[in-house]
Amino acid sequence: MNYPVPENEAERLAELYALDVLNSGRSAALNGICLLARQVLNLSFACVGLVDRDRQWFMAQSGFEEMEGTTREDSFSTWTLLGSDVLVVPDTRADERFVSNSFVTGEPHIRFYVGAPIALRPGLNIGSLCLFDPEPREFSEEQLDVVRHLSNIIVDQFRLHEATRRAKRELEHRRTGQSLLEMQSRELWRRQTLLAQTERLAKVGGWEIDVASERLTWSDGVYRIYGLTPGRETTTEIALSHFPPEARQQFLRKFETALDQREPFEIELPFVNAHGHHRLVRKSCELEVDGNGVVRAFGILQDITEQKEAEQRMWHMANHDALTGLPNRGLMRDKLDAALRRARRSGKHVGVLLADLDQFKDVNDTLGHDAGDALLIEAARRLSNCVREVDTVARLGGDEFIILLTGIDGPQEGMVAAQRILAALSSPFVYRRTALSCRASIGVTMAPAHGTDPSTLLKNADIALYRAKAAGRGVAVEYDPQMQQATESRIQLSARVRLALENGEFLPYYQPKVCLNTGAIVGFEALLRWRHPRKGLLGPQEFGQVFEDADLSVAIGERLLALTTRDMASWMELGCSFGHVALNVSSPEFARGELPERILSALDSAGVPPERLVVEVTETVFLGRTAQTVRQSLQALHQAGVFIALDDFGTGYASLSHLKQFPVDRIKIDRSFVHDIEHDIDDAAIVRAVINLGQSLGIETVAEGVETPAQAAYLRSNGCDFAQGFLYSKALPAARVPGLLKGWNAKEVALQASASLDRAV
Repeated sequence: MNYPVPENEAERLAELYALDVLNSGRSAALNGICLLARQVLNLSFACVGLVDRDRQWFMAQSGFEEMEGTTREDSFSTWTLLGSDVLVVPDTRADERFVSNSFVTGEPHIRFYVGAPIALRPGLNIGSLCLFDPEPREFSEEQLDVVRHLSNIIVDQFRLHEATRRAKRELEHRRTGQSLLEMQSRELWRRQTLLAQTERLAKVGGWEIDVASERLTWSDGVYRIYGLTPGRETTTEIALSHFPPEARQQFLRKFETALDQREPFEIELPFVNAHGHHRLVRKSCELEVDGNGVVRAFGILQDITEQKEAEQRMWHMANHDALTGLPNRGLMRDKLDAALRRARRSGKHVGVLLADLDQFKDVNDTLGHDAGDALLIEAARRLSNCVREVDTVARLGGDEFIILLTGIDGPQEGMVAAQRILAALSSPFVYRRTALSCRASIGVTMAPAHGTDPSTLLKNADIALYRAKAAGRGVAVEYDPQMQQATESRIQLSARVRLALENGEFLPYYQPKVCLNTGAIVGFEALLRWRHPRKGLLGPQEFGQVFEDADLSVAIGERLLALTTRDMASWMELGCSFGHVALNVSSPEFARGELPERILSALDSAGVPPERLVVEVTETVFLGRTAQTVRQSLQALHQAGVFIALDDFGTGYASLSHLKQFPVDRIKIDRSFVHDIEHDIDDAAIVRAVINLGQSLGIETVAEGVETPAQAAYLRSNGCDFAQGFLYSKALPAARVPGLLKGWNAKEVALQASASLDRAV
């Protein structure tokens, strides 16, 4: 049994059987209530079901092919029985109780369900009023009250049935018939009262017209919709006068067609009540045919103004961003699809601009989400002011926006619009006395040149945006087909790198660091190499772009750490005096927040003292949202004995502040300054300044890219501590390091530097 059963199942079944209604056939009154429920609540299906031991029987239904009933397992009423109030399922596909139901997966494909339990006595639910629709939706409390009133009417029908049976028994036993009539009168009065309440709650009323005499009759509910006093004599002229002229003609055409073809209809029309308020009404019409002619037309008039307003609000919420009010991704795709169809017919062009705010994450992480939200709202405002009324600005999520340019004359207008947007975003945005950057990077695609369908255009705009970010941000880049090739190459490279990691193709090579005063090797830098099975040994210049993938960057870093600590342990066992090994660490490795534990654990497992390791970082890891994590990680490593080196010193913009904020033992002079040190006075001045800065702060200096004795001599004469480069050795595999150390002649290296210095003097 795959369905729930109420705890009082036996009592419930006894109540059902005592009612003795299962074999009584369909009820015309209940069918009428089902029809009323559908029309009042604008739903496709309605039924009244009574739940037997293992089956649900339909006592009435409207809107779908006549059925005797359903199995209890497939019955929605099975779940309605469990509660005392209305059961609402806004979307059956999102509800695990119904997602596999045969009436959800198959005809009539139910997506929305409302069920009201039917109980003649509290706690003994014998069935339910079931309302269905093939579209998901929500019900207001006012609509739920209508459902409750309708279910009360149904209960009254069963009570009437029960009372009638009881009256018959009483008559059969020659009891007083007067009491039965009084009881039935009370029940009828209750039904009429409940129907009147339903009319008021649902803002609905009934109308009827005698076709031959044109005599029009309204219920009190129609009078209330018109704003007129109930009971007042009315005519078709008065009824039609409250509709605007076009709506009046539309209804008359519909009504005349119905009379001619004898077909019912339903129509929604604008309406003005007696108080001058503009409303929207739904009018349905049924026909009574006698012989060859229509003798009577009747139906329901309902004020659906609030219902339509609620639907519009729901549509807006489903299709717009809650923060900025801009269209969301789904609505944008619909608009883009429509714009492309129009462009194909007119021969015009369509532009798709994908914009990404450059420093949004930094704002969020440093100033909080309130500042981030304010920045998004301001960016949305500026973007909207940059485009025409026919264009659309949407927020895709996060800090990404899309600008749709429709019906433009030429492809060049896309870049013109992008430059206009960049100019509008260039000025800072002040939030609580703090100036925030509103700058963005933009990828531009044009249809039909760069694609003719939404998916292709959006994909190519994303590729162009990637290029814009890589170009330094704050720029607009138009898509070029070669970018697609580069993207595919990058994806292929990433896949190949993952395979190389699995196959153990990455390994460290070691380049020695030499003391400029003594010529001795004081340590090594571990440099990543890829032993490619077809291309041979590759350096980072061949695959460095994969470090943009955070997961790959971390995986490669973990691989390099494991191999480096293994090699250091091996050299220690051989008694090699290798000094230390420097290891480069990337931003994504810091972002994980567990870098110190991972490094110290690897050293401990290999039996390598922490002072044997130098962690080298570039200034980029100090920037952005991970700065605090980086600071804490470096301090933890430094306190454990690991040395910290700042790589590529002088190429950033805040090096001096970094020396103050972070624990730095060594600074490395970038090779770009060392290369022309003999000929470029600016480079020479920068190198001297860095060396002097290091000496003043008690920080050792290491020069990279030293290739000539003259460069070494200059560095030595100006007080630089260490140097590395091809002058001493290229990077070597771990197996060759012991031989290098054994054959190293420190005195000869020192003398070479001295001789070069003497020649220079």
